[in-house]
Amino acid sequence: MLAPVPVVELFGVNRLWGYGLLYPALAVTLVTCRWQRRRQFAQMRDDPSAKPPKEIEARSSFWPDTMGAISETLDAAGRSGTVQSPERRDRAMQNLVGSIKNEGIEADLRVQLIQDLVDLGGRDMAMRLTPVAVASEVDIEVRLEAAEHMGRYSSEDGSHALETIANDSTVDDRYRLDAASALVDCATRAAGAALMQLVTDGAVSEYVRHSAANMLRRVSHGSAAMAFRHLATAPLITSRLRIICAEQLADDNPGDAEKALWRLIKGVESSMDYHLGIDAAESLHGICPYSGIEAYSALAVDTSFPWFGRIEAAYRLGKLGVRDGFDLLSDFARAEDLDDVYGLAALDRLFQLEAETGTLEADD
Repeated sequence: MLAPVPVVELFGVNRLWGYGLLYPALAVTLVTCRWQRRRQFAQMRDDPSAKPPKEIEARSSFWPDTMGAISETLDAAGRSGTVQSPERRDRAMQNLVGSIKNEGIEADLRVQLIQDLVDLGGRDMAMRLTPVAVASEVDIEVRLEAAEHMGRYSSEDGSHALETIANDSTVDDRYRLDAASALVDCATRAAGAALMQLVTDGAVSEYVRHSAANMLRRVSHGSAAMAFRHLATAPLITSRLRIICAEQLADDNPGDAEKALWRLIKGVESSMDYHLGIDAAESLHGICPYSGIEAYSALAVDTSFPWFGRIEAAYRLGKLGVRDGFDLLSDFARAEDLDDVYGLAALDRLFQLEAETGTLEADD
């Protein structure tokens, strides 16, 4: 079936006719297999001592509770033609839910079981997954899968289950984020609260906090701006991420973004790593060119800022066409009390700046 064309051509049959004959033959084969499986199940029902086929035996050993429930359902169907007993159907579904909660089975397999059973049982099966979704002892992947399927048929029940997961501090940050993100589609207010809780929780990883702030844009741009402002000014957030959050904040509130970047430029972080101060000034220039030039000028003359950072800030000023950049680099290069390594670095940057801007040729 995966390579029908070579088989058709082997018999010298036209490709179009070959497809027309091949697929009906495959359909007949499939029906025959299903009929044989029904006979096997009937033999097992009529003669309990009969040994089941290998594939059934393997599945029975792998899904003990599940296969027992399915066999019970099929047994009733074989006697009456359809599953007419509500009590039997209810008991079978309870057994299936018990199998899903069975921690002895790998989580990935139980997730697949949920998907298959909901596809077969629809709303009735999905609504029976509540005990799975809210049980703290069940693997979180299984809980999350059950809650999302519940939300397909009942927004209220599904959102309640997802909210329980998203607000549970004992759950891994990533799954709390997944639950809160799934809430966006069925309960925006609850999703906003859960996402903001992740953003402001200092115990949550930076990646999850930033991802939660991005997801808030689907809920409310105002809420997202609050989240980015919080992260851009949080002292325990790494400086790189603070710069990124300030840039994203600028989409909704440029004024607050500038304040956040200035706070970083004047902070101790820039003194410890001059690249951060330069990058913050560059981001500030992208938001407001005038403020960016002011930031470069402040860093270039700041005696507490590392010398390599001051030289770079002066060079950036010259690149923007500000004459002070040339003058500062010239002063740095001629300063007698400056270490040679810094003086040579300033002179090198000055020559580079003159070459790039054409100032050297103009002076000649």
